[in-house]
Amino acid sequence: MTAVIATVEPATADAVESLVRACSPEGLAWRFTLPGRPAPDWILVRYRAFLLAGEALVAKVGDAAVGLVNLVPESDRQAELGVLVADAWRRRGIASALVRGLTEDVRWTGWTLHATVQVGNAPAEGLLRAHGFHPVPTFERGDKEFELVVPTSMTGVMKEVVGGGVGEAGAGPDGVQRRAAAADAGRRRYGPAGRGGPRERTAGVAAALLPRG
Repeated sequence: MTAVIATVEPATADAVESLVRACSPEGLAWRFTLPGRPAPDWILVRYRAFLLAGEALVAKVGDAAVGLVNLVPESDRQAELGVLVADAWRRRGIASALVRGLTEDVRWTGWTLHATVQVGNAPAEGLLRAHGFHPVPTFERGDKEFELVVPTSMTGVMKEVVGGGVGEAGAGPDGVQRRAAAADAGRRRYGPAGRGGPRERTAGVAAALLPRG
């Protein structure tokens, strides 16, 4: 699809609500690792605060909220990355623009950013790799962990990306999901998230905020 030019501004509760309502139940289930087809109202009751966590920026085309990025700081200059894009606006460069805006922000220079992809999500891996993320070991079944140490400029990142055969996220189930934290402080950093429901970090940030397309 044709790329679009979107404005990016701090996220508000109203913008998050309109974005969630623009996502299909299937898309919301994928992003939040939920069974069935969760209704937008249910997602908003449970996760509205999570979608406004950390550095939360919304992409708009006109007055319509079409994408959201969250970068949630942790200790030791580390942060979790999450992106959500409305169904009708996938594959138009929205996710890339949001990720690029953060990785090129000098405030995050030297920080380590983390994101998680379900195994088999090649388009999501492409999105992350295109922005300089590298795979790292994980103990979570069915997931791949990626990280990026934000450089002083994107020159170093582009040296890694150019010639690697990795392009923009495309069609297919490319739901990149936020890595879940352990439920208690005694568990390992990449400990299993468990089964039967959405995963959440101890800081209260919901898992699975990155897009399918």
